[in-house]
Amino acid sequence: MKYSFIYKWFDEKVLFIVAFLSIGLYYLPYILLGENAKLQIHDNLDSNVAWVKVLMDSGNMLTSPSAIIHQIFGGISHSSLYGTYDISLIWFKLFGMYWGYVFNKILMSFVGFIGMYYLLKKYFLSKDVFIFIPFGVALIFSLLPFWSFTMSVCGLPLVLFSFLNIRDHENHFTNWLVLFLFPLYSSLILSGLFFVLLITIMFFYDVIKSKKVNVKFLSAIFLFGCVYLISHFPLVYNFFVNSGEISHRTEFMISNISLSEALFKTLEIFTFGQYHAHSLHSIILLPIIFGCYLIIRENKARKYSILILTFIIITSFFYGFIEWGFISTLNNKFISHIPIQLDRFHFLHPMFWYILFASSLSIISISFRFGKQVVLVLLFVQFVYVIKYHELIVNRNSLTYHEFYSEKQFNDIKTFINKPQSSYRVISLAMHPAIAQFNGFYTLDGYICDYPLKYKHAFREIIAPELDKDKELKDYYDNWGSRCYAFSSEIKRDFLNSNHHKIEQLDFNFDVLKKMGGEFIISCAEINTINNSRVRLLKTFVNTDSYWKIYLYEVI
Repeated sequence: MKYSFIYKWFDEKVLFIVAFLSIGLYYLPYILLGENAKLQIHDNLDSNVAWVKVLMDSGNMLTSPSAIIHQIFGGISHSSLYGTYDISLIWFKLFGMYWGYVFNKILMSFVGFIGMYYLLKKYFLSKDVFIFIPFGVALIFSLLPFWSFTMSVCGLPLVLFSFLNIRDHENHFTNWLVLFLFPLYSSLILSGLFFVLLITIMFFYDVIKSKKVNVKFLSAIFLFGCVYLISHFPLVYNFFVNSGEISHRTEFMISNISLSEALFKTLEIFTFGQYHAHSLHSIILLPIIFGCYLIIRENKARKYSILILTFIIITSFFYGFIEWGFISTLNNKFISHIPIQLDRFHFLHPMFWYILFASSLSIISISFRFGKQVVLVLLFVQFVYVIKYHELIVNRNSLTYHEFYSEKQFNDIKTFINKPQSSYRVISLAMHPAIAQFNGFYTLDGYICDYPLKYKHAFREIIAPELDKDKELKDYYDNWGSRCYAFSSEIKRDFLNSNHHKIEQLDFNFDVLKKMGGEFIISCAEINTINNSRVRLLKTFVNTDSYWKIYLYEVI
């Protein structure tokens, strides 16, 4: 009671200011460090960011999905390089690559906070709830290390809030605006498809229960789906219109794991989540959630909480067992016809974990003598735990944005070659091809999520002798192949340490490489030219601003 005057001082306006300042401070290091910030490389700098740069440079940001991007693989369609027309591209266009990335990240956190706050306040917590609960949970959710630069995970609470409003016959313009914008700022194949499925199940549940069709709710689902089809038209075009091109994804081969491995995967995704959809719930949230619903049995929120928890458990089992037994066989047959990963329900988990977290804290705040103080401690501990996973902290031992892309160094290479970049092709050895692509080089290799199977087979002829020397690399390329890289069995995939290695024997099929137009090899590992007569070292490039020591070889 003696602390109540402090709690009352923190009204909604004050807490919103605190939240926005907190988000601002969270992203301040990105602004102060600029391109010296250390961003995530895996599935980010080595792919997503570079794809946007190539798309921007090509001038085909919003052109036909069949437009050819000549910089990669000798020419791939817009739909293969970038399967969506989305809002995130606008910020890259306006602010440049690094600052566009930062602006997208900041916007993601603001949307995550606003969506989670209003969702909790209106639909999952009582009106007289301890105000620090929706505020604290929403702020922590907004600071999760969301992957890359789209709203696919962080925007889901706001979308669910809008759908529930329309379901309750609240026809406010902002609800429809959110449902229109979200598909233009998120991925259908990551979270959108699975969210639509969940909302559709909710719609049919309402129909069965009430014996009536909620026309506005159905219209909202229809609008949501239609805008996704528009924003993902390149992807839709590639699958339905350009279906003559067989995707390399049809050769994806999911291994058949044992029962114990399936159970372990289930437990792992349930306990720790997935790194593309971090929820960071294992240390604090899990014990609190289970503790509350084992101890406190009488609570209005218990019914929907059990429903949410059941969804997480079922989808975790689905994630774990999709590679087991006959399920693996069925899944392999499915993806050979429709190349979509069916186990991505986990992209919905972060939103649901934090709804459960808020509900549990609400129970604690009213069930114990010092409940509110305990809630504040738990919120603080989880807040600190999430900050520990800040992108710049997790990647503190990695490369900076500036070091990774090394624009000045690659400009020196371009100047040395002294030919129009479109007139020759390169491959990258012991480094990500995205770096060369980012710097305007035309590459025969690359990391592309959906490209023609015939190109995968054609490029494989170049690296076949190296793949034959390493079973792991061979399986990696043959059974997946989205990283269509010039692999060396001596370097494997250890690119960050490649400068410390010397390749003694590079068994590429250089005749095929030359036939495909490959003239130069940009390598971070020195090649022993005595043992490899088909390559000639032209120059070594070292730059104090770059991490890489680059050897430029000519294919002869």
